[in-house]
Amino acid sequence: MPEISGTLLDGREFISSALAGQVVVYNVWGSWCAPCRTEAPVLRRVHRETQAWGAAFVGINVRDNDEAARAFERRFRIGYPSIDTATAPDALRAFGAALPPSAVPSTLVVDRSGRLAARVIGPVGYGTLSALVGDALGGRAGTTR
Repeated sequence: MPEISGTLLDGREFISSALAGQVVVYNVWGSWCAPCRTEAPVLRRVHRETQAWGAAFVGINVRDNDEAARAFERRFRIGYPSIDTATAPDALRAFGAALPPSAVPSTLVVDRSGRLAARVIGPVGYGTLSALVGDALGGRAGTTR
């Protein structure tokens, strides 16, 4: 995958190469997006269940102001970082045709080799996300199938 870099919502800098060798789940979201609010607890749960096995999650926030985005993260207790497309305009383009610009929400699973392993356009459910991340981790996830 091409490199993504920019400022996270918490002010820290992000560079995707720091996650090399890990399974990475990228989720495109916006606080204004009703399906994003529906899937937020799913993402939080699968993140919590798989991080010990080497899965990293990164949100890609689109078309939000900083306060609305941070309020969303607080409300849904999101425990993984989110990059903002205002500071990382190439974040969506980095995935090319795999990620249509208007596809919010979308979830991409990148395997340990940096290849796109799975893509979900629209809200993702627990069973689907758990299985996709588990498969990318080689079946080692502590998730229910």
